Amino acid sequence: MSKLNDLDFVQSLDKSDMAHLIIHTPEQVYKGYKESVIHVAPSFAFDFEEHINHIVICGMGGSAISGDIAQVLFKSIKPITVVKDFDLPHIDDKTFCIIVSYSGNTEESVECLKKALSVTPYVAAVTSGGKVKELIDPNHFWIEIPTGLPPRAAIGYLFFSLLKVLETLGFVPNHHDEVESVMASLMQKAGSLCLKTSAERNLAKSSAENIHGKIPVIYSSSPILNPVAYRWKCQINENAKLPAFNHSFPEMTHNEIEAWETEEWSKKFIPIFLRLFDDDKKYIDKITRFQELLSNQKVEFLEFYGDGDNKLCNMFTLIYLGDMISFCLGILNNVDPTEIEFINYTKH
Repeated sequence: MSKLNDLDFVQSLDKSDMAHLIIHTPEQVYKGYKESVIHVAPSFAFDFEEHINHIVICGMGGSAISGDIAQVLFKSIKPITVVKDFDLPHIDDKTFCIIVSYSGNTEESVECLKKALSVTPYVAAVTSGGKVKELIDPNHFWIEIPTGLPPRAAIGYLFFSLLKVLETLGFVPNHHDEVESVMASLMQKAGSLCLKTSAERNLAKSSAENIHGKIPVIYSSSPILNPVAYRWKCQINENAKLPAFNHSFPEMTHNEIEAWETEEWSKKFIPIFLRLFDDDKKYIDKITRFQELLSNQKVEFLEFYGDGDNKLCNMFTLIYLGDMISFCLGILNNVDPTEIEFINYTKH
């Protein structure tokens, strides 16, 4: 019997019930978008949209991925820079800064917030509290999300609250229909990905078993899926305690593709392709040629497609699957998916 079908064994490792948090992502999407707790200071003005020429989104780790997703989805509407550091790029009083920090105490994000407040009056946040709340609450706009989750397991709250910020402030159009599609698609998949569904019928479990024992390299079929591939890499790092890497087409065909030429190395890794059903032909051609090379080298690979009728849905169905695969890999590696001892060691 697959270890992943032994629910007593799984639960003995999953002490903080990470599987439950992942499976309930659709509920987070609903609450993050439709039940946002919005705080607006009386002095905060909404008549600035035409004045703003640049958006900067600051965050780290599980919080920052929301900014990455927003950047690829909305960069054609307004220039967006994502900052994952202590310092900001050049900003001025025409820059809108948004801090995304689940805990509100992430030191890099707090530093960025302090610097933003000293330069521009246009600042907002998504957080559950902490120092970010203390600094931003008196004079600005922020959305409050529930406490008590690992940040990487709160992506539904984090991204869809960020989307609500961007919509409310007039930077992007209303996404009600797209969000409805995301919720429907994720709820439809929940039953087939949950722990009670056996490995023989569970794509997350069977995929984790195929990956187990190798180092995954996740390839996004085009730049729109870059944040999703990075999310898979980070979730595998944190939940499975396993090295993982990501790259994107077409850039990888100008460098990393050569690494697969050496059989000694290629057998130790497993390529994972994240795709869209409507991938542009110019990307499809490069992916097809690379996959032909892998087949000639007898290198096994996995391939997954986003589901749904819009880019947001494509991205989140892949994220949902990747999160659950990372959990299953953690169980196969005999680790508690929630514990992050090394991350905590580097914090003050």
